[in-house]
Amino acid sequence: MIFSKFIKPKWQHRNPEVRQLALESLNEPAILIEMAQHDKATEVQRAAIRKINDLNVLEQIAQHDKDHGVREVAEQRFKQLLCCQKGDCPSLEIRLTWLNNISNPELIAYIAQYGSEVELRLLALEKVEREGLLGDIAINDSISEVRFAAVERLTQKSTLERVIKFARNSDKRISRRARERRDELIKEMERPVRIRAECQTICTQLESLERRLSSENSPLKTAQTTFNGLQTRWQAVEAEAETEFQTRFSKGQQAITAHFVRHQQTLEREQVLAPLRATKQALCEQMEALLIELKKHQHISGSDEQTFEQRINALQNEWTQASTLDNPDEEKQWQARFERTYQSVQKRLQKLQAYHKIVNQLEAVCVKADSLLNGRQPIKPEQLQKWQARWEKVSQPDNHSLSIFSELNTRLEQCQTALQTRLQKQKEQRTQIVQKFNPLLEELETALEGGELKTAIPLEPQVRQLFKDIQALSTSSNKTLERRLQACSDKIYKLRGWQSWGSEIEREHLCQRVEGLLETSASLEKIAELTEQAQTFWKRLGSNGYSRELWERFNHACQTAYQYYREHLCVQMEQLLNDSENQPENVARQIRQAQSTWKNLGSNGHSQALWERFNNACQLAYEPCRTHFNIKSQARDRNFFEKQSLCDRLEQFTNETNWADANWKEVYRFVRDTEKSWQNIGPTDRKHKKVVQRRFQAAMQVIETYLKDERNRNCQQRLRILFQVEEIANHLQEVIAAQEDSVAKGDTQSKSFVGHKINDAIKTIKKCQEQWQVTVPNSHRVEREFWNTFRYACDVVFNYRKQQQEAHKKELQVYMQAKMALCEQVEALAKGDAIENAPSQLKEFQDEWKNIKADWHKMGSSLRKRANATEAVEDRFRKASQQVEEQYQFLMAIKRREQLDRLKQKAAFCFELELAEMSAEILAQEDPVATLQAAWDKLPKLQDVDLETAIELRFQQACTATLTGTQNVSADSLKEKEILCVRLEILAGIDSPPEATSTRLAYQVTRLSAAMSDGERESKNSQDEVEKIEQHWYLSHAVSPEQTRSLEERFKKACEAFYS
Repeated sequence: MIFSKFIKPKWQHRNPEVRQLALESLNEPAILIEMAQHDKATEVQRAAIRKINDLNVLEQIAQHDKDHGVREVAEQRFKQLLCCQKGDCPSLEIRLTWLNNISNPELIAYIAQYGSEVELRLLALEKVEREGLLGDIAINDSISEVRFAAVERLTQKSTLERVIKFARNSDKRISRRARERRDELIKEMERPVRIRAECQTICTQLESLERRLSSENSPLKTAQTTFNGLQTRWQAVEAEAETEFQTRFSKGQQAITAHFVRHQQTLEREQVLAPLRATKQALCEQMEALLIELKKHQHISGSDEQTFEQRINALQNEWTQASTLDNPDEEKQWQARFERTYQSVQKRLQKLQAYHKIVNQLEAVCVKADSLLNGRQPIKPEQLQKWQARWEKVSQPDNHSLSIFSELNTRLEQCQTALQTRLQKQKEQRTQIVQKFNPLLEELETALEGGELKTAIPLEPQVRQLFKDIQALSTSSNKTLERRLQACSDKIYKLRGWQSWGSEIEREHLCQRVEGLLETSASLEKIAELTEQAQTFWKRLGSNGYSRELWERFNHACQTAYQYYREHLCVQMEQLLNDSENQPENVARQIRQAQSTWKNLGSNGHSQALWERFNNACQLAYEPCRTHFNIKSQARDRNFFEKQSLCDRLEQFTNETNWADANWKEVYRFVRDTEKSWQNIGPTDRKHKKVVQRRFQAAMQVIETYLKDERNRNCQQRLRILFQVEEIANHLQEVIAAQEDSVAKGDTQSKSFVGHKINDAIKTIKKCQEQWQVTVPNSHRVEREFWNTFRYACDVVFNYRKQQQEAHKKELQVYMQAKMALCEQVEALAKGDAIENAPSQLKEFQDEWKNIKADWHKMGSSLRKRANATEAVEDRFRKASQQVEEQYQFLMAIKRREQLDRLKQKAAFCFELELAEMSAEILAQEDPVATLQAAWDKLPKLQDVDLETAIELRFQQACTATLTGTQNVSADSLKEKEILCVRLEILAGIDSPPEATSTRLAYQVTRLSAAMSDGERESKNSQDEVEKIEQHWYLSHAVSPEQTRSLEERFKKACEAFYS
């Protein structure tokens, strides 16, 4: 081996094949690199490259080697190592570093597709720009994370829709994200239109705001808020706004800023002048309040007059001392207002003073009339005339609309009517008295002439009284009547001597009368009443006919009657003891009445025994009443303590409640429950009622003060919410008005923009509705009006959505009707007879369907989502189209089968010719060619021209071979027929004959190799492939008769197995 150092290694052998074989056992990187870069044989270079794993070397070779094949192998090896498709690939970190530095788009695309690690493919995806490749990866990659990353990189709507279509049923997450990306893309595409519409709306609102500020009718606080909101909205779109809108916004902004500056200057001046204006305003309002207070008076007395004059003078002095404003016009207005009010006050005061004098005069006339009416003296006609003259002398104002004058005059009219009525009654009474007086006087005179003193004595005072009445009611003296009455009086005086004797008889009658009362069946109350009348009449007799014996008799009878009555009272009280059904209040009232009656009897019929009996009965009868009244008194005490406890709860609640952070609904509920509890508590003693009532009202007043403050605060808060809702409604109305023309022209982007604005407004309105909380309610009427106003403002916004939904509904209905009509046409096509023309018609329907969908996709995304959620018609159209395709394919299959049968028939004819079975018979004919041609022409023609031409060629060849006696046998035809038989046997799933095993195996290897090298692929439809095999079989050239029969049998057997 001493010569070994002189022997070159095999990788340096001059024979390329030796060097190539040496590479198989060579593992030295440097040698491999050297051979890959500098070997003269390209096949050696390619073999060396396949063993190199140095990415730098591979990249250099792939870029700089002169041979194209070497560069391709190097590039392929480079890709395999980067994608780790070989076992000797570098580490992932090295490959990631390499990938970061690669800029070749094809290499990046290859790594993104075939990289073995997820991290490698994800990094490659970040550098892929080809949209179609990203879509393929999003659909086909085996890792969900990679598919999701690919979707994130997609930027084209068509690619996203393709991903949505393929991932709809296989990967919901990818489909959903692709749908979101598509919507975002659509939204981004619509952004310029939205930006333009937003700019248009902002500028329009800004110009509208500037016009409102110019009109000086807009509240500046609201305008400032609106302006700030517009500025905020402008900042969001300013960078993308067109120059036109920037100019409009800048111009409007400057104008509004100028308005605010002027307003600020005005405010500063107003702050300086505000105290002085407030002083003048207060003085004017005080003077106007004084005028209002004076107008409430109908007249004014001396003390009130002095008070008002002092107040007027004080206000006048304060006005004089107040400083003047620097604006002469405004100062003049203030002076005119105060002076006008001052003059009105002076005039009103003077008028009230005059009214007071008139009122005093009228009241004096009323007092005089009352004195005449209430006096006992008869009214004289001249008194009435004098009174009327005094009334008419009073100078009253022309306008009697004041109630004081109306009341006084009404009262005077009533007095006048009463005086006239009384004077008339006096006249009627005098006439009646005179009519009554004359008969009595005549009767008196007749009695005296007859000496009937007993009759005359009671008549004389009656006649004299009537005469006095006549004298009082007469306007002149009655001397004649007076003389007649005096004459009667003189006669009575003479007869007085006989009176004593008559009185004694009368006293005897009284004793008998009283004693007789005790024996009658009259009630004891009536007996007591008659006894009292008898005693009165006894007293009237005076001393005439008096005797001690008659008096004792009369008194004994009276005392006995009164004793009976007292015993009756005792029995009544004793009966009350046994009456348990009588109410205690009635029993107490009866006892009080009986005691009052007993007391009024005085000493009449009195005895100690009866008194004790009566008193004991009253006490016993009143005992149940006392118990009843004690119970009611205890109930009143309990009510008092309950009210005191309720007051304690109120005061404790007031002290313990944190009014800065109170639960106002609970407070309001507590107050209402407390008031209800107070009303449900019964009465209390009168001595405690006012005290506890004042305490309760004081405690409630404290809480009501807090409730009132919270009620006002809550009302202000709800007013702000109401103003916010109205502002939202107005803003939405302006937006809709600004986009009205575009929407009317069918601009879908404007429709979408308006829809977004309506949805945003509704979200804000719903938040406002959530903020609308009533803590302390007002009256039902106020709350009802408040809520109706707020609800109406909200309904304005909701009505826009309702209108939008109605419009969407109509558009959706039109869209659905168009699709339904297409579905019906496709379904009619599937059921019709013109199925042969179905592809062209179906293509027209499908194009129309796509056009409808394309128009539909131009609409707003919200409407599309709503339609997609309910559009089952998509499935209907798909099924109808599929049914048409199936019907058409079925018809085509029948026709193809029919053509194959015809082709088979012609092939059988050619087959017989080729076997020379008809040769002797045909050659025996005079014109064999014409005979064969005639037999051939009888066979049906094929519709496929190519097939007809091919089978015609086979026929001509068979005819030539038959006529010439030669055989047109080809080895290629034999091999082709064997392959066709093998293919058909494979498709039929049957075994090939033993002698064809090698052919079948060779065919399968060839097909597998082609599949692995992306060559010819196996047909997915075995039916189509069998039909193609049959066509090739029937058109194939002839082989030897022995082989033809065996192959035909094999082919026939395979066909029967496939179609069975």
